[in-house]
Amino acid sequence: MFVANHCSWMDIPFLGATIGWRNYKIVSKKELGAVPILGTAIRAGGHIMVDRVDRRSQVRTLKQGINYLKDGLNLATFPEGTRSKSSRMMEFKAGAFKMAHKAGAPVFPISIVSSDKVMLSGWMMAMRPAHGMAQVIVHPPISSDDKTEEELVEAVRKSMIDGLPDDQKPLR
Repeated sequence: MFVANHCSWMDIPFLGATIGWRNYKIVSKKELGAVPILGTAIRAGGHIMVDRVDRRSQVRTLKQGINYLKDGLNLATFPEGTRSKSSRMMEFKAGAFKMAHKAGAPVFPISIVSSDKVMLSGWMMAMRPAHGMAQVIVHPPISSDDKTEEELVEAVRKSMIDGLPDDQKPLR
């Protein structure tokens, strides 16, 4: 399971460029299915879309994700559940950690630095080159089978925060 902080649309291509384009499925919100081109790509790639207000969809997503992980397929997600408007890391949702824990899969924390400076919120295209500005840090994997879900969340969160600059670290 790959988990990364999320503060820009650029996080998705940065994640793909870092971990490869073919070795994972991304877990995304259902609303992205309505975005032209992106929604079609998510469906065509067989990625997972969760309806965050439909409990049945959430349970199906958990089961599908656990099965994918058990079958050796990697998943990638942004555990904050949405993009941060302030660029600071927000609280995590439990879904990614629940899947990893139940499947006994390790979690790879990823810190994406300064993607919000490459593509500002509300912009349709990147406004400046990412080279020399943005950075993707892949931290060592964290085992899920020797921790509770809560301990896993805390270990991953700490690792990700350690890779972020002060202006992206949470305030609390």
